[in-house]
Amino acid sequence: MRKKRIHRAATWLKYQGVSALVHQPRLLRLIARTVRDLPWLGRSQRIVASRADVVASFERPLAFSSIAHQPNLVAGEFVIGMESGERHTAERLLLARQVPRSEAFERSATQEARARVESLLAGSERTFDLIDDYMVPVAWQAISGAFAGALPTLPPGDPMFLKLRYLGAHLIVGPVATEAVHARARESAAEVNAWVRANLAGLHKAWSAQGALTPDEVARTVVGMLWVGHPATVQSGGLVMQELLERRRDPQLRGLVARVQAHPDPWGDAALRSELKRHVLELLRLRPTFPMLTRVIRRDTFHGADGKGLLSGGKQLVLLPIGAMSDPAATPDPLSYRPDRSFTDPRDLYLNFGWGARQCPGRDPVIEILTSALMGLLQLPQLDWAEARWRRIRYDGPIISSMRLTFRKG
Repeated sequence: MRKKRIHRAATWLKYQGVSALVHQPRLLRLIARTVRDLPWLGRSQRIVASRADVVASFERPLAFSSIAHQPNLVAGEFVIGMESGERHTAERLLLARQVPRSEAFERSATQEARARVESLLAGSERTFDLIDDYMVPVAWQAISGAFAGALPTLPPGDPMFLKLRYLGAHLIVGPVATEAVHARARESAAEVNAWVRANLAGLHKAWSAQGALTPDEVARTVVGMLWVGHPATVQSGGLVMQELLERRRDPQLRGLVARVQAHPDPWGDAALRSELKRHVLELLRLRPTFPMLTRVIRRDTFHGADGKGLLSGGKQLVLLPIGAMSDPAATPDPLSYRPDRSFTDPRDLYLNFGWGARQCPGRDPVIEILTSALMGLLQLPQLDWAEARWRRIRYDGPIISSMRLTFRKG
């Protein structure tokens, strides 16, 4: 009994520690820099943090396997956690064929963001919750556009949003979650799967018009898109706004806000939207959605630029993408805020979304959704935190559950 209590306590501490660590970008960048400067330390702790080593890990999926993510996939298999191979390739092709172009997500996200902002400006309240009142409906309406109108509209506060949040939390810290968190995720997974299958007839009809798919294929893919795509996009929106508010005195950000607020129609300005995308990518580079990833080392293998990094098979390797994106070898002056920055390899602009065959298939839609969301938020005058520093953001494990913001009325 005593051993069980100690084990539960240790699990709880690990869960809380990892949940907190993913929200400490400065600390993670410090760890990454230390690992880059002391290669022997990275080898001993099985951590890679340089741009070269993180990308090399992505490029060797057979040696560094995504099977490490299986505990996270409580709602079912999806490409984000599948091992590389024929199945993974086929699932990515299915998504590429079925999911519409990113412009469809832009339209849906813009329509909802615009409606939300206009409602806030016309209403009597000057405070709102960025998560529940804004990012949750904007992301839902944008993702709904991928289903040809066959996905039911959910009203604000619908329990399904909470279930998706629980699954999103599990996506980040599944391997270190407590049994209570595991149980909550399993229950949520069952309800999300049941909800999708209850609405499967319309979804199957809409998607089968683009290619012959079985009901199971449609259900599996839709569940994956919802429980991975929705909470991760909402989380990204919270992180983008958190980083923006902390850097709001930066001249480039102040200039951007001024241009958006002075523009007679910022929604229709393609050049302004393109500029805003670069700001979104820079904000996510500084505060990435998944700053830490794990991979299973399939077999004894060498890794690292010095060729001395012998890693034992069966162990886990920790990747720090946040370190790769703050590596001076990847981009000059990486700690400064520069949305127009250049990279040694231009593909690193999207390193926040993975690399190569392991890059997130929803990269472009997510960028469009976040750009539309930010375009709306920047139109709110004098946007600021609504709460004191110690309670500005509330968390449910690793997931941001609430961010109260305020703006000037009139």
